[in-house]
Amino acid sequence: MPDCGGKPFMAGKAEFISDLSIVILQPTVPSYRRGFFGRLAERLGPDFTVYASAQDMGVLSERRARPAWERPLGAMRRLLPGLEWQAGALSIPIARDDVVVVSGAPRCLSNIALLLKAKWKGARTIWWGHYWSSTSRPWRAELRMLLMRLSDAVLFYTDREVDEYLAGKKFAPKPASALNNGIETEEIIRLRRPYEPSSRPRDLLFVGRLTAKANLALLLEALALPDCAGVRLDIIGDGEEEPRLRERCEALGIAGRVAWHGGIVDESRIAEVANGCKAFVYPGSVGLSLVHGLAYGLPALVHDDRWRHMPEIAAFEAGRNGMAFARDNAGSLAKSIGAVFADDARLVAMSAAAISTTSDTFNTADMAERFCHFVGKVKRGGDVSRVAP
Repeated sequence: MPDCGGKPFMAGKAEFISDLSIVILQPTVPSYRRGFFGRLAERLGPDFTVYASAQDMGVLSERRARPAWERPLGAMRRLLPGLEWQAGALSIPIARDDVVVVSGAPRCLSNIALLLKAKWKGARTIWWGHYWSSTSRPWRAELRMLLMRLSDAVLFYTDREVDEYLAGKKFAPKPASALNNGIETEEIIRLRRPYEPSSRPRDLLFVGRLTAKANLALLLEALALPDCAGVRLDIIGDGEEEPRLRERCEALGIAGRVAWHGGIVDESRIAEVANGCKAFVYPGSVGLSLVHGLAYGLPALVHDDRWRHMPEIAAFEAGRNGMAFARDNAGSLAKSIGAVFADDARLVAMSAAAISTTSDTFNTADMAERFCHFVGKVKRGGDVSRVAP
């Protein structure tokens, strides 16, 4: 098996050792995870395996040929309100000295059970999850911190979360690192057009599922205000909120300025839309969609409450690669849109910073390098109190 110990990532090339077998347990494998796991499989070889269930995530879970690194599990079953079990999880074969990575979802009791099985078998264990997300509550966060202690090490989504975790004094921290959760950017780099705001229409790009979390109704309210006169919105995504949002557009008189593209995972089709936009906007609790927008060189508009976002908000730097507005305030959002669209020089600078953000990290190549470096340290039992690639 390949040595993950911090060597520069080169797809298809690896240095081998004989005793590194890695098992990852996931609820499912959505389209945005395939690039990351594919890169790990190229580097780690046949003893890298991801076990996951089939779940309906709309366009993100469209049928495709199952890769060699993926093994199917049974359905996710509800046990009690707020608790579930992933059928087949305990049947995953684990040997002594394997590295077992579980998804950090405390409500899924099979994750906890697999952690305990792995420890009993003599495997090394890693908890991979959020430190805090938009739906977190203090008591649930404390429970998650407690359950993390069952693992040998913790892998967070972002460097910022590692800092927040290590700053907490409630429990002695476990060895921790982060992936800076991102997306596959190679195709985006190929498809991305030079950013010249003067030649682009006053268009905003929204990418994401149309759910309550996205709070897209707030953006529609902002578009109806004078600061956003003439601003158009391109929506890539679908979800249960779409009928209500379409009705709201009609009621606000902005239906002619909103384009509904539906759920798309074909990057070439996404690029056709994104390359005509001036900025990315997400009025609710932003996550990986932010990284997608930044990768196209689009300055980001997101709200200013870090604790009501997903971990990927760490990729956002107010004033550098985007602008923040007051959470749940349509007037503030409208003023931010108007202000950023009024200054082409600032847009160009923010676009360059956005591209830099996703070139340096928040991409699957860097994720794979970070993962391999951390797993190699955990496997060897070395000092991983604060591991950087």
